[in-house]
Amino acid sequence: MVATLLPLFSLLFSVFILMLGNGLTGILLPVRMGMDATDTSTIGLVMSMYAVGMLLGGLYSRQLVKRAGHSRVFAASAAGAAISILASGLHANEWLMGAMRILTGFGIAAATTTIDSWLSEIASEKTRGRILATNQVVIMGGFITSQFMINLADPASTSLFMVAGILFAAAVIPIALSRQKGPLVEEATYLPFMDLLRASPLGLVTCFFCGVLYTGLLNMLPIYAAEYDISGFRLSLFMGSAMLGAFLLQIPVGALSDRYDRRTVLLFLLVISIAATAMVPTVTHMDIFGMMLLGVALMTGVFGCLYPISVSQTLDRVRQSDIVAALSGLMAAYAVGSIAGPVLASFSMEMLGVDALFYFLLVLQGLLILFVLHRMRVSVALPTEAQEHYVMQAAGISSAPELDPRTEYIEPEMPLSAEAEVAVAVAESNPAAAVKMAKALAANAPEQAAQLTAALAQVEDIEVSRLYAAIIDAAPEMSEYIAEALAAATPEDAEELVQWLVDEKHDRLVEITVAMAKAVPEQGGALIESAAESVAEDSPEMLVELTAGYASDRQEELDGMRPVDREADSTEQEMADLVSNLSDIAPDQASELALTMVEAVPDAATEVTEAYVCSVTGGEDDESGESHVDEAETEAAKAEEVEESLTEYMTQVVEKVPEQAVDVAVVVVEAVPEMASGVVDMLNEADAVEPLMQDIDDRPEESALQSQAEEEVAVAVADKEGENNQLSRS
Repeated sequence: MVATLLPLFSLLFSVFILMLGNGLTGILLPVRMGMDATDTSTIGLVMSMYAVGMLLGGLYSRQLVKRAGHSRVFAASAAGAAISILASGLHANEWLMGAMRILTGFGIAAATTTIDSWLSEIASEKTRGRILATNQVVIMGGFITSQFMINLADPASTSLFMVAGILFAAAVIPIALSRQKGPLVEEATYLPFMDLLRASPLGLVTCFFCGVLYTGLLNMLPIYAAEYDISGFRLSLFMGSAMLGAFLLQIPVGALSDRYDRRTVLLFLLVISIAATAMVPTVTHMDIFGMMLLGVALMTGVFGCLYPISVSQTLDRVRQSDIVAALSGLMAAYAVGSIAGPVLASFSMEMLGVDALFYFLLVLQGLLILFVLHRMRVSVALPTEAQEHYVMQAAGISSAPELDPRTEYIEPEMPLSAEAEVAVAVAESNPAAAVKMAKALAANAPEQAAQLTAALAQVEDIEVSRLYAAIIDAAPEMSEYIAEALAAATPEDAEELVQWLVDEKHDRLVEITVAMAKAVPEQGGALIESAAESVAEDSPEMLVELTAGYASDRQEELDGMRPVDREADSTEQEMADLVSNLSDIAPDQASELALTMVEAVPDAATEVTEAYVCSVTGGEDDESGESHVDEAETEAAKAEEVEESLTEYMTQVVEKVPEQAVDVAVVVVEAVPEMASGVVDMLNEADAVEPLMQDIDDRPEESALQSQAEEEVAVAVADKEGENNQLSRS
């Protein structure tokens, strides 16, 4: 843990100082404007401008980082935030303060973008969750501490404005002295609101409501406190309890969210927050300060948890490839809600009194409860074991989506070593010399061999097979790893490399070909087929090994898929297409290949069997001009041969993959209805298969038996379709 976080100390320290300044600004401005007798609605408008700046910063900060670099953007952002708060202290003008709040929001968004990209570059697949959690703790620690800094001086003076400006400026120092180099920043992608709404209506709506509730409460709470003469250290306790509740409540909520339906947890939390919201004005009038702190902590805690719950709810229902875009879209939805929150809350308070802040929050929570109940009525809950894990995230604090452990981890591309750069440069003019250099480098530094090989493979005049031969001659233990790197770097040359492996009769042909197919999944089937065409005649057993290895590898990928990705996956059909093509290449092994595929990928049993049945029954009639009698005899012989093949296949399925036997039987009987009685008998006699006909001794005549068998199979088909429809509705 210490070894992971120690290199990040300077970055996290800058974050802490930055959030001290930001948190102090957030409590100072409404207090100061209240002292200046500014209208409550105007205060709300000014405070909402921060969310406008955050939204703009989220849209454009990555472009600034790519143009100017991390350190410069962070320094400029901190300087802009310092200027904004110092300018606000110079003159109490609402228009000036509103403009400066936009600048502060933009600066904070840009600063957190640079920090988060630094952290995501440093984080590995195992450490990014820990780094994200630590960053969130540091941020919340800065916010909570900042609420007590208002006691350092009189808010009516300019001293606290200068303190906040100093903090923003000081945040640059640890970054400037750090040895960390800024990584490359990718363009942010956003999943359109309508796509998010279709994927997870509850997630998007809850995220928006979180922005309205959370920022509406926190920004207007100092105005409410001032009305009841809560100031000084008591105000710090009041606001600090709100921040602390938003942090601590995430721990039990996260545990509940992972164990139960999130919608039920959300409903339970909203009931608690409604009770707390109704309690706060009552205990305030009774001057029970301790109960006020508890009520505010519960309210803000629930509001703060709405964001990570909405994120988890949404990620449960979007594909892995869309998670980063979905996270960005949810943050934008939160920002839109944050713009509306202080404005609506302040207008309510001005029209109906300060207690209307809580009435406004009660109405919003009631609306959200109604929407949760509606979603529970119209949609089926996702099984808890299929839910994504809850990740603690503070509302309104953007974190790099790449840090979220639920996103797909992409290994950062390491720069080429000096030796590798020389080899690539030499390859442009002398490919042969470059290959020799690569061989020498692989012998001396095997860990760099894959990266160098991938770089050289993209040079036009270098033959991939020759390069591969040279590298594995120097580092034979890396033959599989090097092949993967080559296939990923130059997919168009992957089949050439497979053919070289076949020609050289490489003793690890199967393992290497399967590894290459995994590296380029869009060409995986084509690589297997390419190898199959060369080995089918002389080494049919190797063809079966190739099929088994590739299919097993795909099944491992399926097992690791999230449920929503699994629903959209087409592996079953791809496996069926592969069996069909391999059956054309090696018709004598068609049954064995299909059975191998069904054993490796049981969920593809139906599709694979359909492909196998087509290969068995799809032969063209002989048009040699023989007599009708001969044609009839030929058809009868062919039908008998088909039945024998399918009976043998069905026997093997019942024996080796009994859990798929009924599904396979449905396909077989649909293709050859005459086999119905025999298939039903086969299923009934198998110990591992639940009998379709309970009383075999009293079975009816043959014609009736066939009808009953077809009826049993039809029932199985109907049951299966019903299950599929239920899954679709889920």
